[in-house]
Amino acid sequence: MIPSSTITKKVAQQELFRGFPEELIELVVEQSTVRQLQAGEILIHPGTTNHSLFLVLNGELRVILQKANTQVAIPIHPGECLGEMSLIEERPTSATAVCHIDSEVLVMTEDVFWTHLAISRQGVKNLMGIMAQRLHRNNQALIKEIEEQLKYQQLRRDLETAGNIQANIVPNGANLFPQRPEIEVYAQTQQARAVGGDFYDAIALDQDRIYLAIGDATGKGMPAALFMMRAFTSLRFLVSNCPDFGEVLPALNKTLLKKNKDMMFVSLWAGILDLKTGILQYANGGHHPPFAALSGEVFQPLAVPNGPIIGVVEEAPFEVATLQLEPGDTLFLYTDGLPEAYNHDHEAFENDRIEASLNSLQQPTVKSLVCNLETQVAAFVDGAPTHDDLTMMAFRYLGGKG
Repeated sequence: MIPSSTITKKVAQQELFRGFPEELIELVVEQSTVRQLQAGEILIHPGTTNHSLFLVLNGELRVILQKANTQVAIPIHPGECLGEMSLIEERPTSATAVCHIDSEVLVMTEDVFWTHLAISRQGVKNLMGIMAQRLHRNNQALIKEIEEQLKYQQLRRDLETAGNIQANIVPNGANLFPQRPEIEVYAQTQQARAVGGDFYDAIALDQDRIYLAIGDATGKGMPAALFMMRAFTSLRFLVSNCPDFGEVLPALNKTLLKKNKDMMFVSLWAGILDLKTGILQYANGGHHPPFAALSGEVFQPLAVPNGPIIGVVEEAPFEVATLQLEPGDTLFLYTDGLPEAYNHDHEAFENDRIEASLNSLQQPTVKSLVCNLETQVAAFVDGAPTHDDLTMMAFRYLGGKG
């Protein structure tokens, strides 16, 4: 049996515990277990409930993403984590994690995760940094896989694989925060092609605050998808590392400006909601204003800061607005694939129809708001070709825990 002091010393060297006091690391080790894995042993099965965070101490694991006859293996090295997304988003696991060579893994329960890691700013910063680096590396693995296999007869299959990887990055819009009675959220996206530039995000930053975002990267297909993933991962990283939310969009703008010879850009709305107080901080970068139903009134456009699109203009200013939500207040967010859905007569769906749809339902759930619009758009376009991605998100604040 490996001495606890040896494990503590090894754990203290990992990025996840950077900046943590030694006594807290010792406590985490005492409340966790060390698992020895043999090559070929499966640590995580897809579609299963997970209650642990796994920190790789030695060896190497592989995350296997598979679609049809194509699979992508993402290496997980010492110092990296697995299982954090299923804990944060409270959803089943989405991929297979298999031991590639004999490995040693620290298994932390969800109680240890929320009690000692997720509630501290340093812990969230360390975890988000690890996640962002892994997601960026996943993008490179995706690019390499496509470059190696992209022949005409395999194009459709490879694009389907890319779409599966992209779909695994965003949270499950039908199962967001099921254990948080203070908030009700539902989201869905429809890509015009196998992959696209739209995205949404909704994750817990700590026990009180959640982060919500919706965005649309310029263009279509693979270029838009890769730029979307760059924006998505960078935004997640910055939200966790900038103590001042006002610094997030300016920092994202500078990040996306780098190595951007094709002048791609992204529009987005992003906010942080304090579930305890109902205070919503939000910023807008060239995106459509949400519709909001506040204080029992009907849905109408919400005034947003008039920020520019992101990734084009250096030193662009981005204002942060604050809104005090009351129980029952609801916001509806969307990308331009909704108002710009065209029928056979080249007529657009437009904002008036969105507003009418939102206000047509009596005591709607957030899911019914989205699904009703989905039905109405489908009837409106009546099979006309789809040229743009379409993403919708609705959330309702139900009140603090008291």
